[in-house]
Amino acid sequence: MKITPETKTLAAIFQTNSSVHYVIPVYQRSYSWKDEQIETLFDDIKNEDIGYYVGNLLINTDASSNNVIDGQQRLTTLSLMLLAIHENLTSFYQKMNQTDPDFEKVSEARLDIKRQILDGDVVRLRLLDKDQTVWENLVKVLQGENPGKRGNYFLSKRYKYIRNELLKGPLFSTPSELLTFYKKLVNIELLQISVPNISDAYQVFASLNSKGMPLTPLDLLKNVYLSKKGDSNKWNKLKEGFKKNDEEDAAKLTSFILNNYDAFETDSTSSLTKGKIVKSYDKIFKSKGADYIDVLIKRAKVYLKIANTDNAYRWDLSGLAKLDATTCYPLVLNLLCNQVNYDLSDAQFNDILADLIKLYVQRNIALTPKASNLRSSLNGLRKVIVENGWKSNELVNKIHEKIKTLQPRWDSVHLALQDGIYDKNKKTTRFILISLERNYGTFFNKSNPDSLDDYDSNGNLRWSIEHIIPQGIHLLDTWKDTLSPDDRDHATEIQAQYVHRLGNLTLTPYNSEMGNKSFVEKKEFKVSDSLVGLSLKIYLNDSIDKSKNTFGINELKMRQAALEEKMKEVFLI
Repeated sequence: MKITPETKTLAAIFQTNSSVHYVIPVYQRSYSWKDEQIETLFDDIKNEDIGYYVGNLLINTDASSNNVIDGQQRLTTLSLMLLAIHENLTSFYQKMNQTDPDFEKVSEARLDIKRQILDGDVVRLRLLDKDQTVWENLVKVLQGENPGKRGNYFLSKRYKYIRNELLKGPLFSTPSELLTFYKKLVNIELLQISVPNISDAYQVFASLNSKGMPLTPLDLLKNVYLSKKGDSNKWNKLKEGFKKNDEEDAAKLTSFILNNYDAFETDSTSSLTKGKIVKSYDKIFKSKGADYIDVLIKRAKVYLKIANTDNAYRWDLSGLAKLDATTCYPLVLNLLCNQVNYDLSDAQFNDILADLIKLYVQRNIALTPKASNLRSSLNGLRKVIVENGWKSNELVNKIHEKIKTLQPRWDSVHLALQDGIYDKNKKTTRFILISLERNYGTFFNKSNPDSLDDYDSNGNLRWSIEHIIPQGIHLLDTWKDTLSPDDRDHATEIQAQYVHRLGNLTLTPYNSEMGNKSFVEKKEFKVSDSLVGLSLKIYLNDSIDKSKNTFGINELKMRQAALEEKMKEVFLI
């Protein structure tokens, strides 16, 4: 087997004076990274030193191109970042003149990015099917052309998020700031592993993803601790809580180590990165000694209550854990570990949790503020709490006031809801629907206990999210006629635009067989002679007009407006 490993920067991979292309083979998945994964990569590049290693790129090289076997999601995301930088630099460029100090640098960067993305008129990175169509459409801006409307496609949405949320705003208010990030981006490093034979490539892929992993920051941190005369049994005790199916959950343990530092060991509002764990904790163990492991063990038990895997969607730590709320974990960890010192009752702590839950539900819909900005703000809040000595009711009120300033404007939430919610964040969607049902519904009572968090005998959620207008690609003709009575061929486009909106969603028990049925069939659908369809008398179904035999876009919009008002009552701080 001939394997050629080579460390390459992004600039070397998309070399401007080369004819090298990268192709995503047809057997690969389409682009699927979500905003959280994209932002994690973005934050790593932004916060780590120049030359940051982001991972492997495994390719099968043939005569004409490099087929990407592993690393396609990362490579696509990096390409989207390049394009977003070009577009945002262009906005600055159009307002500049030749006397501006950054004029030449912006001009050069725009030209370099164009040549990094394009080889002549052809994109260097070839994606799959619809992704490729969207990608070719997006890069038209490099030629000064206006892209067509591709707003409802996944790749286009992720590009908009990168361009408008990550690479704009206070951190990139000048061309110089954007150029600094561009320099870091093109100098990130990947280990490109070239294998000429496709079967060999998959053997290498399997080997890279086996248990024979390289040393992690945790391994090095253990070495730091033991070098301070630490006890290996205590290190194992720390790890014991971070077990998943009898295997160490290294990701969660690493997360705790990072959050512990942000919660207690720094005056900065910036977060510790994985690349700086060893250096930072080496200083802590030097100053506090090996006994600091006892503090970590105690705090780890609290952290595991926060980063829990509870199945419930309640307004407590179980609910917060469903809402991608890791940016508030340092604050919550600090509050819980110091609950006695802060004179904070359980009821007061739950009031703070409720505000955080409201904040993250809104944030997960509007996708603002950015996770990094939110974490920085909440880290800063923790610092201010300590400086001012706030306790008890004053502490609760000060945190409430701060969180209120962090929530997005409701018109931003409303606008984002028009773009769909289920495809953005399924867990947040479920939390919203369950909260609306529990706040306003009367279906559950003493004789019919709440079962919204229950699982069936097969380990599946008893209640699942139902799309009234089906989300599948095989629409019945009755649905096509409802959505587009004049042109059935246009129905799937309308379906894609509206299917994931709040107005099209409800909860149903045992609905696996309901999916693509007609509206009439869905209304009275039964399982074992028990009604589970849209006529079931839960609150979420009250806004569905069951006197009609069709449910179209007008009905969806009316229901959306009604549910949004109730959602505002529940979640606006």
